Amino acid sequence: MTSDDLKKRAGTITSWIIILLILCQFIPLYRVSQPVKTPSGIPDSVFIVLQTHCLNCHSGETLWPKSAWIAPLSWHVTGKVHQARKLLDLSDYDSMTANERRRIIRTVSGLANSADLSGHGRIPGFPTLKIKERERLILKNWPSNNNRESEKTINNSSHR
Repeated sequence: MTSDDLKKRAGTITSWIIILLILCQFIPLYRVSQPVKTPSGIPDSVFIVLQTHCLNCHSGETLWPKSAWIAPLSWHVTGKVHQARKLLDLSDYDSMTANERRRIIRTVSGLANSADLSGHGRIPGFPTLKIKERERLILKNWPSNNNRESEKTINNSSHR
């Protein structure tokens, strides 16, 4: 093969790659965001921390970054957010059963106990999670007696 043939072949391959990348932009992805009602069953101090650090991926209220709109990276970003929602979705906390709420409280508290929370769920385009120690303590103490407000709400809703 001559160098002219290699240049033509490289040009053809490059052209096809560009065409494929353009066509990838037209593959529809589910990126709908819906506002989350402030749950009455979560203490205000806990909800503020969740809203600041968690709800962007763990609820239907996602502020999608630019990376969620550029394929093929958008496939990874939307997939990670949908995976996060599947594991822990806080969108409809008030209508959950008492057992589901307890599971969420234990999960959030356990994550707050983890050593490297900033490595949790790193998704391109989303800001790195930088949780302060005070916020970490609020989440860690959510299931304890310090947050009787949430336990009272859980117990009241389970008797309905």
